[in-house]
Amino acid sequence: MAKFPGVFIVDQDPDARYQIEQMVPETGFVVCGQSGLGTEAVAQATDAQPDMIMCGLKEPLTRVTRTIESLRHALPDTPVVVYSESADLDLVRKAMLAGARDFLQAPVKIDDLRKSLSAALEAEERRHLFQNDGALLAARGAIITVFGAKGGVGKTTLSANLAVAFATVAGQACVLVDADDSFGDAAASLGLEPEHTVFDAMRELDDEAADLDNYLTFHKSGLAVAAAPADPLEWHGVDPERFGRLLDRLARQFDIVLVDTSGTLGEVSQAALDASSVVLWLTTPDYASIRDSLQAIEAAARLGIDGDRVRLVLNEVTRELEVRPEAVEEALGQTIYWSVPHDRLLRRAGQLGEAVVETHPQSRAAGSIGNLARALSGVPVERTSKPGLMSRFLNGKRKDAPGPAAPVAEEVSA
Repeated sequence: MAKFPGVFIVDQDPDARYQIEQMVPETGFVVCGQSGLGTEAVAQATDAQPDMIMCGLKEPLTRVTRTIESLRHALPDTPVVVYSESADLDLVRKAMLAGARDFLQAPVKIDDLRKSLSAALEAEERRHLFQNDGALLAARGAIITVFGAKGGVGKTTLSANLAVAFATVAGQACVLVDADDSFGDAAASLGLEPEHTVFDAMRELDDEAADLDNYLTFHKSGLAVAAAPADPLEWHGVDPERFGRLLDRLARQFDIVLVDTSGTLGEVSQAALDASSVVLWLTTPDYASIRDSLQAIEAAARLGIDGDRVRLVLNEVTRELEVRPEAVEEALGQTIYWSVPHDRLLRRAGQLGEAVVETHPQSRAAGSIGNLARALSGVPVERTSKPGLMSRFLNGKRKDAPGPAAPVAEEVSA
């Protein structure tokens, strides 16, 4: 069963704790404990090991800020969101200096609470991603594999658009590797006619001085593409170890190596999954896709593919949801990392050999995919709604000033 993020509530007022406790489950989080201030809060929160902490700001303020500082010391990886009936900027500043991640004005609204908790959790997850896998600006780039256990889930469409978004939106040097050993068409989906394929690049691996750029096709966005062969039979007998070496070689040249795979756990897909620091596991909210994903996730675990590297991505290819996102999480035992909204422009662009992130950058799908590229690159995610009071304070903006793009969490609420 999926683990829903736990929130620990700290407030000297039991009635205020109760009010927040009633609201949290409506945001997709669960309450894992609550307490008053001081050592009681630190001890109980340490035992509960929450994903998030919410703390009420009330007088005496010094005791609250000391509690926040102690909580941040005891649980340095756990974000703290504070709330208060007062919106005084000096209060916000003191909460920020104590270690708070965001500020909500009471009475807290459900939507504001959901966005704040999700955005703070996503920021912390992104920080862990770079700590565990190595920052994308390190000497070796990140290898990210897009995998889907069923045809028709939009895997190649997402891969192509995400690759262009890495290059244009996130400003990363990116290469898209088409490892679909059936009928790979990543290059065609971007309107490219490659002269060379991934096999040409693999033949040059033994020569460290060889310039692999000569075997890549470049998109107008600056994205490099290692195209699949026109004849899928060429994949027969390919050495998966050699393919893994190719990915490693490309990771020494590019910030991002994005791999599009087939819908099966064949040797090529396994090699890509083994080499990846992050696996974007794509599914659609229909029973067949979820069933196939569950079987594939279990098979991948038996093959030794670490589930901690898997990020579940829900692609809403139609307007009608057969299965609610919460049921998808429960069935697959994974929290949805990202949700790509239904957008007819996404499929239409692919049919024309274009990337929607370039042709219709203001579309829903383009915004979502662009933010996914930002999140995976460590680039600040834009907001589509007004930022919280703390964000406005940090940016030196007026309360009514427009703010930057929706946090990742907004894409997750399907």
